[in-house]
Amino acid sequence: MIIIRRALMVLAAALAGLSAAYAAGDDVFVVPRVTVQAQADSATAAKNIAQREGRRKAMEILLRRLTIEDDWPYLPRVGADMNAEGAVDAGRNVIPLSDDTLEDLESGFEVYNEKSSARTYRAFITYRFKPASVRRLLREAGIPYSEAQTRTALVLPVLQTENGIYLWEENNPWMAAWKVRPYNNELTPMAAPLGDLEDSAVISAREALALNTEALARMAERYSVSQVIVAHAYLQQAGDEHKLRVRLINGFRESAELDNASDIMNDVSVGGVDEFGGALQGPAPNNFNPAKVGDVLAEAWFTRPAGNFPQLAEEAIEVVIAKHAKPWKEQTLIDHTEAALLEASAYFRSLDEWAKIRAALISTPLVGSVQVRSLSRYGAEMLVRAYGDPDKLVVAMEAQGLVLWTEDGERWMVATPSTAQGVRADSRRGGRRFGGYDEGSPVQPAAYEEPSSIQY
Repeated sequence: MIIIRRALMVLAAALAGLSAAYAAGDDVFVVPRVTVQAQADSATAAKNIAQREGRRKAMEILLRRLTIEDDWPYLPRVGADMNAEGAVDAGRNVIPLSDDTLEDLESGFEVYNEKSSARTYRAFITYRFKPASVRRLLREAGIPYSEAQTRTALVLPVLQTENGIYLWEENNPWMAAWKVRPYNNELTPMAAPLGDLEDSAVISAREALALNTEALARMAERYSVSQVIVAHAYLQQAGDEHKLRVRLINGFRESAELDNASDIMNDVSVGGVDEFGGALQGPAPNNFNPAKVGDVLAEAWFTRPAGNFPQLAEEAIEVVIAKHAKPWKEQTLIDHTEAALLEASAYFRSLDEWAKIRAALISTPLVGSVQVRSLSRYGAEMLVRAYGDPDKLVVAMEAQGLVLWTEDGERWMVATPSTAQGVRADSRRGGRRFGGYDEGSPVQPAAYEEPSSIQY
């Protein structure tokens, strides 16, 4: 018992400092590789103008990333016209931002591929903003926001034209567009594949469009992801116009549901292909979580003047990612006007599982604070301050690979999927003891009491 107590004390002390290492959603406050360019009387003046305009663009990208589309007309913005977009008519104020304020919100930036002449400047700039300051800005604007991220999905960008279907080919500008600016900072982060010989040996463009389950599963395993999305772009040129249809199709998804924690949802039949070469399936569900193979996660159409496909591709990617993220945002929005104290029990079979649970709670923006009231080898009793609907916290925990559930609406339980299955099984057997303690209470009489000063 002394050894166990010492181990728990070491664990408690170590985890007390984890809040910095697992800071909630810091990555979503980074806007990578924004394209900037300007022309002025001197190279220095052009550089200053380009960086200022890039900062404005980055802030707009960030604020739209964190909020739902209905609130975009009321977002803080540089040089805000208080009568813009009906903000005053709706009885809501738009907070104006100056360039000096934007610089104060910025924590730093990094410049890539810088090119300048006597009067011009071009570069890619990654802007980093201060999470606490941006949160405060949105709270002052009265706009709910989300900063919870799903697990990263692998994207296979397939381009279809009248001349063929492209994926790994060097002349696939759709793949190039996904690689120009990383999308791993989105609320629904996505990453493009390497495109090496091994990738091309695993899956072809036609197999990707046909949603070849076996090949997509191998790609998921190769990149250690739980989801593979086929980004199908169908491009037509009519005269001097480009017509583009983009669909994000769920090609592979690993389930983290309580009753099916380790199953892979790859056995859903696909009903052939449509005239565009894409898999036929029903419309995407309103709920973010239960996406099945073949579900269209987002879709958009574009008609633009021909001649600048990279710019059209960048616009299309931004739009479909925003559409894809909408249901996730709606489920994880933080509304600071509502808060609840949840009595929660954590179940774990090892200190590693407990560390995962505690780190997940720390890194979830929907959680304002956690007080560990008592701790044993197999469980913990906590008081969790949660913002908004507790059901949103269920979704956020699922994104962290955990299961949060309640059986009576009052007492909440959290565990890894496998441990949760054991707890539920014990409960169905009439409250048998799980891990050496009564299922009804994970605290043993002699359990180590964590110091009350350890709160976050």
